[in-house]
Amino acid sequence: MNAPHASESGLPIEPVYGPEALEGWDPAESLGEPGAYPFTRGVYRSMYTGRPWTMRQYAGFGTATESNARYQQLIANGTMG
Repeated sequence: MNAPHASESGLPIEPVYGPEALEGWDPAESLGEPGAYPFTRGVYRSMYTGRPWTMRQYAGFGTATESNARYQQLIANGTMG
């Protein structure tokens, strides 16, 4: 079998992991609860089930003046995010 690869931290990375790789690992202890330290499962208790992701993007409309006028018009008509 080939030698395992290593992560940037020098930890071995096996080519394939099976169920035995999880023996002795407690996800509740390692990951914590959502909204609690170490925040590996998100900063809010309900995370994105209660606060859906917001996708934001920038798209200009010609000059800065024209873009600003368009954004003001969108906001005046109730556009959010």
